[in-house]
Amino acid sequence: MSSGAATKGSPSSKRGVARRIPASRYTSRSWQDLESERLWTRVWQIACTEDCVADPGDYWEYEIGPLSILILRDEEGALHAFQNVCRHRGNQLLEGSGRGLTEVRCRYHQWCYDLKGHLRGKSRNDELAGRPGPVSLLPVSLDTWGGFVFVNPDPDCEPLDEFLEVLPRELAWLGMKDFSCSQFMTVPIACNWKVVVDAFIETYHLHAVHPQMLAIADDVNTPITLYDKHTMFMQPYGVASPRRGGDVSNQEIWEEFVRNLGHRLGLPFASAEEPGPHPPVPEGKTIRDVLVSQIRDHLATLGSRYEDLDDTWIIDDFHYHIFPNAVFNVFAGWYGLIRARPGPTPDESFIDMWNFDLLAADDPDRHPRPEEKFLRPEEVRALGPVLLQDLDLLPNVQKGLQQPGIDTLRLVPAEARIGRMHEILDRYLSPPADQRLPD
Repeated sequence: MSSGAATKGSPSSKRGVARRIPASRYTSRSWQDLESERLWTRVWQIACTEDCVADPGDYWEYEIGPLSILILRDEEGALHAFQNVCRHRGNQLLEGSGRGLTEVRCRYHQWCYDLKGHLRGKSRNDELAGRPGPVSLLPVSLDTWGGFVFVNPDPDCEPLDEFLEVLPRELAWLGMKDFSCSQFMTVPIACNWKVVVDAFIETYHLHAVHPQMLAIADDVNTPITLYDKHTMFMQPYGVASPRRGGDVSNQEIWEEFVRNLGHRLGLPFASAEEPGPHPPVPEGKTIRDVLVSQIRDHLATLGSRYEDLDDTWIIDDFHYHIFPNAVFNVFAGWYGLIRARPGPTPDESFIDMWNFDLLAADDPDRHPRPEEKFLRPEEVRALGPVLLQDLDLLPNVQKGLQQPGIDTLRLVPAEARIGRMHEILDRYLSPPADQRLPD
């Protein structure tokens, strides 16, 4: 099946996924304002992980566009989310993250709330103390899945399990709640948040931007699945792209796999060490078979979760886009999350990068509280060449979109996931006629 194939689509896929996108969606302030008003205030989105707020009194601030949402765990262990604002005069209550809260106190006039969001009275006789009332913190819908905390500012939103469609069932094999992430890394970038998502949900740019990856990944035979709001492709690894024309040696496949995905063999992430000669390839086997065997050996040190899976599930990439702004690279034993958030202007955004590892059950470092780190340019280099290649390119995409002659983006079938994302954006934003997708 080619990368243009689509299955499990909504009615929009029956007429064909959107193939032309107005460029103004990436550059116009009016479109960004629509997103602020009608998207981020109405859609489920990943705020943090449960490990960020594991204990009573833990809190975490999630910022998306102009919104600031406070996630905290109360004394009884229940999670809550609130608009991060005092009901008295509008001061922001907390910034960043922390631990050990017993109350939420506004710095401006010392109004105080308990960890369930209710105003604490100034005296024991205050009838509003500790009870829901007109000056309780404004609640934000909250639910969890796969170890993640999702929030939605819309109090009348659909349940999270309905929003996620079939994804919890499809990803049950991975065991996401058992994974650990020690660091949340953020990089500012001079492009629209959708430019970031676009780049991470199609393989069409691989041959041009990441040519080294053609030795280990098939970017042509990458079947796409379109759900209703979300999308997925499955990309084979350990085999060369057909674009290479069969000229890839076992040694090149070995070297590029170790450089880019060596952590799947138990090696350090983005290791700079030389890969060395490839292991022997038994008669009748391929270098992909050897890689699968080594991945299995590493996974066996972490438990028996994946021992009955076939080779496809062991080595290949199951790549999900959870609308609107979360992209998952899912492999047995490891997955990565890219989350894109809008910046102050349409030409700015933030890329959040989280790597999740399955650790042995007796590993003392399981489920740490992730550290937030704002990366300097020189620190990005430690994350490997593929990310650097993307980060170098994307600001140029945004500059190109500013040119007066570019009014429409034209998608090829391999970019169907981008078209689907814009169809769902229209559903949320109900844009004016001149900004809607062309028929």
